[in-house]
Amino acid sequence: MKKIIKIIGWGFVILFLGITAYGLFIYQSDPYVKALINNDESKLFYRPVKEVQIMDDLNYSENILTVEDSIKIHTYVFNPKIEPKANIFLIRGNSGNTSVSKELIKPLVNNGFKIYSADWRGFGKSNGVPNYRGIARDTEVAFHDFLNKTEDDSIKTMVYGMSLGGQLAVKLTKDNQDDVDALILDGSLESAHSFIVDNFNGLFESMFIKNAEEYNQNYVAVRDIADIDNTPKLIIHSNKDRAVPLSRGRNIFNSAREPKIFWETSTEHIETLRDLPDETILKLYELISSK
Repeated sequence: MKKIIKIIGWGFVILFLGITAYGLFIYQSDPYVKALINNDESKLFYRPVKEVQIMDDLNYSENILTVEDSIKIHTYVFNPKIEPKANIFLIRGNSGNTSVSKELIKPLVNNGFKIYSADWRGFGKSNGVPNYRGIARDTEVAFHDFLNKTEDDSIKTMVYGMSLGGQLAVKLTKDNQDDVDALILDGSLESAHSFIVDNFNGLFESMFIKNAEEYNQNYVAVRDIADIDNTPKLIIHSNKDRAVPLSRGRNIFNSAREPKIFWETSTEHIETLRDLPDETILKLYELISSK
């Protein structure tokens, strides 16, 4: 009996050492798991790309905004060749930069939409390091610059948020309802906590996920959208979205007040404008004519 107990004891020791070794390997080899364990939001939530691609095939202007003494962000305005049908304040997802998203911008510009897009701190030519509160501040400053640039226009104003940018789009619309004529969300996050749950669902990673209250709660799409009154809303979500499950989009839609439309697609994550440009443009035309 003692021999069996000893064997079992050594088995547990070996198992413990194996799990520990595996955990250390994952921690050292996967920067996102390391960020999860250390709660390093600058690496946990954001995937910035500094290299800026050539955008000569688009008619655009570039500007620099001072957000804080040490933070300067780059903004871009893309102009259509025809008379603009609406102004769109575009808030992208957590990866790349504005130039990386040019193929998503082209269908909008080519169909008469004037686009304003900002690179958060740490993205593209913008300096600094991205963080939850910082990108919210960058977005607010850029939005007020957008409003100043378009205040004399007689066309509609739309806020278009993709993925992580969806949360910010909801927050902006909630806080500026008199200035926004329509809200579009594509593959939007439900919350910062939902992003962690959806992207770190392995047994090892799940051990380090904190309670929702321990992540920043300044803007939560599924909560904040309930405070938007009469602004028309188009909520797009794909049933093949592997980054943000379809259920997240449905939760946001269910929390939203009328008028609202839910459009279920079958594209990859936030690839609606690339794969379904004609259908998207038609829905945007309908949206701006509904108010």
